Amino acid sequence: MTEKVITRCTWTQTAGNELSQLVQTRLFDEDVFVKPDLDDAINEERAVLFSDIDSPGIPCELQFQIAPSFKIAALTLVCSAPKVELFLGPSQEYLETIYGIAIDEDGGDVPIQPYRYDVEIDRSGIADIDLKLLTTGKDIFIYGAMLHIAPNPNGITTQLQTPFDLLKIQELLQRGGSSGSQKKPDEEKMQKFMSLMKGITTHSQSQAPALAADTSVIDVNQHIDSKFEELERIISKRLDEIEAQQNKKLDKIIAMLENRN
Repeated sequence: MTEKVITRCTWTQTAGNELSQLVQTRLFDEDVFVKPDLDDAINEERAVLFSDIDSPGIPCELQFQIAPSFKIAALTLVCSAPKVELFLGPSQEYLETIYGIAIDEDGGDVPIQPYRYDVEIDRSGIADIDLKLLTTGKDIFIYGAMLHIAPNPNGITTQLQTPFDLLKIQELLQRGGSSGSQKKPDEEKMQKFMSLMKGITTHSQSQAPALAADTSVIDVNQHIDSKFEELERIISKRLDEIEAQQNKKLDKIIAMLENRN
């Protein structure tokens, strides 16, 4: 499975290909995390070397991000850093510190010791992670990286804008309650409300044009449309009740004035 991964490193790349070409994606099995074979996790031809020449004393950070329609369920990383700190999401919430497992297949001395990490991320909806690679050296080799991804059930709904502004709706209702008995202002308020709803619906749909054909998006839009219709009925009923009450009060006032005359 190949899914586009946006990558970034805070250290300067001094050798190798682009980091994005090194990172692989694999569909995650929700039942059990199967660690990939070492040969599948690494790619010597695409290995990358980073150096702290432009940022001495600052830890090396790797950032991986995928489309929000998927979530990162696990990570496999092979690099020369013996310890890694993992941060999740746009807010970079700290999750844990992991110590890598040293890899030495030949049993001899290795000039630059590689370490392997297989980390399962037990959080929903995570589409971006940050790895702080901790080492005393001035260079870091990245031998391989693999993101184990799965469909993100929150990916569609979290990308949509809020379907309506509750404050604006409340303001419309308050204005309707304090208006006079004329019918025209009420109609203008309802027209204003419907134009707001149409504008917000158009804006929400334009946020995810690439997902328009997805059946789940259609379900979401249908749900939103039904909520709009229900809300329109509630507000229309409320405005009619307010108008009826005001007309009733006006009739009483007219009747009192007629009796006095």
